[in-house]
Amino acid sequence: ATPAAANKPAAPKPAPAAAKPAPAASGDWFVNFGSYSERSVAERWSTRIKPGAGRVTVSSAQRDGETFYRVRVIGLASDSAAQTVARQLEREYSLSKLWVGKE
Repeated sequence: ATPAAANKPAAPKPAPAAAKPAPAASGDWFVNFGSYSERSVAERWSTRIKPGAGRVTVSSAQRDGETFYRVRVIGLASDSAAQTVARQLEREYSLSKLWVGKE
């Protein structure tokens, strides 16, 4: 004889939970990862670094008639949060002290 449970249809599987989007970066503090004379170099770095907070951007700046492209981690909530991200990136990429600032 076949057990009664074997004749019941399987319970539907629960739908997988939707991935939560990363929280939007909010805050005025930033870490300047580097400044480059070529936008393509800055863009490559911007896709490689993975900070623990904030978001990575590339912005242009003028200095002495030349354009530089800054890779920054922006949207950090405090000086402390920015310093933490800076130390993480310094260790990860064997860098000297990164510049931390406020917009």
